[in-house]
Formats: sequence, structure tokens, C-alpha cells
Amino acid sequence: MAAETEAAALEPLTTAEMESTMAGIKRMLKIGAAFAAVGYLLVGFALFVEITAFHPLLEEYFTTHTGWSLAGGGADRAGETALNSQLATIHSFPSVLLWLKLGGVAHVLVGIFVALAAIVRTLALMPHRLAYELADE
Repeated sequence: MAAETEAAALEPLTTAEMESTMAGIKRMLKIGAAFAAVGYLLVGFALFVEITAFHPLLEEYFTTHTGWSLAGGGADRAGETALNSQLATIHSFPSVLLWLKLGGVAHVLVGIFVALAAIVRTLALMPHRLAYELADE
């Protein structure tokens, strides 16, 4: 029984070590919040671009060029430079939107991961804080 007690003994951290760890945790939370904020901005900008630029572009295409499909199929379009440039613009939009949305989601997930790591560090520090408080009594 005595060997179990000795094995479970916890060497408490000094006050300076605990304060240093807490400062690191605060820094981690700030970094996580910054990543999450950038992620939300990217996703918000993607939605803004989609609503203000992509949807009106599609609507204009379907009202102007009724003889062609969005994939470019239809009658001969060799002399239709406006049609070809508009199709190229429409086809490049989804990759930009996808990049913005995936980048935003990735940033949010990194922010969440960093915040969870800070929580784990805080939980790992709790036995030391408890030992410090019990030592004062």
C-alpha cells in the first residue's frame, strides 16, 4: 500500500511554472480564436461573393443565351466570343468559391483544435493547482 502512495505522489509545480503554463494556454486560446475568426471571414466572404456575383452571373447567362446549355452545348458557338468568355467566367467561379469555403472550414477546425488542446493543457494542470492549494492549508 505504501508503494502505491509513493507512486501516486505528485510533485507540485512552482507558482512561476504554473503562471507560465497559464500564459501559454491563454496564448493558445488567442491563436485558436484568430484562426476561427479568419475561417468565419473566409466562409462569409464566399457566401457574399456567391450571392452578389455568381448567382447574378448565372441569371444573366440563362436570360441572355437561351440557345446554349451551361456546359457549352448547343448550336455552333465559334463566333460567340462573349458567350465563350462568359462561360469561362462562370466555370472558374465554383473553384474560387470552393477554395474559400474549404479554407474557411479548415481555419475554423484548426481554431477548434487549438482551443481543445488548450483545454487539455488546462485539465492537465489541475492536479498541480490542487496540490498547490492543498499545500497552503
